[in-house]
Amino acid sequence: MITKSVLLPCPREKAFQLFTERISEWWPTTHRLTRHAASELFLEQTGRFWVRAGDGSEIELGRVLVWDPPQHLALDFDIGTSAAQPTAVEITFSEENGGTRVIVQHRPKPESEELWNQRAPLYEKSWSTVLGCLAIR
Repeated sequence: MITKSVLLPCPREKAFQLFTERISEWWPTTHRLTRHAASELFLEQTGRFWVRAGDGSEIELGRVLVWDPPQHLALDFDIGTSAAQPTAVEITFSEENGGTRVIVQHRPKPESEELWNQRAPLYEKSWSTVLGCLAIR
């Protein structure tokens, strides 16, 4: 399992909102499936996790399994695998020193276990970059 975290200088409610409703503002374009600055990412309470490319096409990136503001999100994460072989991402938001600690835990699911060893080093590096971008928002 990969565990990464970042401390944001805001209350949990704002951190949760930033992570979910404003994901396109901070998620780096270098780490989007489309790699295009005009693409938009969406995390929706209805269960969708997807990107709209600059040309309007849509790509599913996974599924939102748990939406429990302001403390918890859980995703099936298809990036680097597929909808048939998702990995699991848990995001928790905890109060710490007047701010919010955002903790991402990423692990294989039974159907992605074989791919995990190949993908884990890239996930590890990518989460550091992604959370670094969240921290400067």
